[in-house]
Amino acid sequence: MSEKISILLAEDHALVRAGFKSIIEAEEGFEVVGEAEDGLECLELVRSRSPQVVLLDLSMPKLSGLNAISHIKKRYAETKVIVLTAAETTNVWNEVLELGVNGIAMKSISPKELIQGVYKVVQGELFIHSEIQPILDEAAGLSNKRLSVREKQVVKLVAEGYKTKEIAEMLEISDRTVSKHRENLMTKMGATSTAELTNYANETGLTKVRLEEIE
Repeated sequence: MSEKISILLAEDHALVRAGFKSIIEAEEGFEVVGEAEDGLECLELVRSRSPQVVLLDLSMPKLSGLNAISHIKKRYAETKVIVLTAAETTNVWNEVLELGVNGIAMKSISPKELIQGVYKVVQGELFIHSEIQPILDEAAGLSNKRLSVREKQVVKLVAEGYKTKEIAEMLEISDRTVSKHRENLMTKMGATSTAELTNYANETGLTKVRLEEIE
C-alpha cells in the first residue's frame, strides 16, 4: 500500500474545518495530520508535522493567511498550499498566486474536485477551482499589484470604520497622506467603493490581526 498524502487543515471555524476533514478522511489516499485554528498554530504544525499539503483559510486570527503563506513558502518550500476562500475577490486570488500558492478553491467546492485538486498539487501542478478560473481569465488584463505594509494598515483601519483623521493619528502620519493612500488603494485594487476595501480586508484576515502584526 502506498503512503498516504499528509494534509494539514488550517481554518478557524470548527464546523467548516470538520466538513473539510470529513471529505479528506473519506479518501483512502489522504490523511489529516493536524488541525490549526489560527495562523500561528498553522506554522507550528507545518514545522512539527511536515504535511505535504496545507488547506488554508485566508481569514484567520493571530497571523493572517497571507502572512502564513509567505512564511510557509520561505521556510518549507516543499509544502503545497491550497487556499480556501469564501469570496469572489480577484485581488486576493492574484495576491496569493504571486506568493506562490499551489491551488485556490472556493469553500463551495465539491468534494470530488477538491480531492482532484489535492492530487494535482502533489504532482507539482497548479490547481484553480473551476468556478474561479473564468473570473481570473476575465480579470487578466487588470493590474493587481501587491499592497505595501502601510497600505494594508490603512485598508484594515478603513474596514474597521475609522475616519481619515483617526487613521492619521493611529499611524502617526498626516491626514493628507492617509487620503493619498486611500486614492492609491482604490486605483491599485480597481475598487470603486469603501465596501470593496472592506471586503478585501475581511477576506485576507487583516481585520483579525493587530496593526503591528501586518507584514
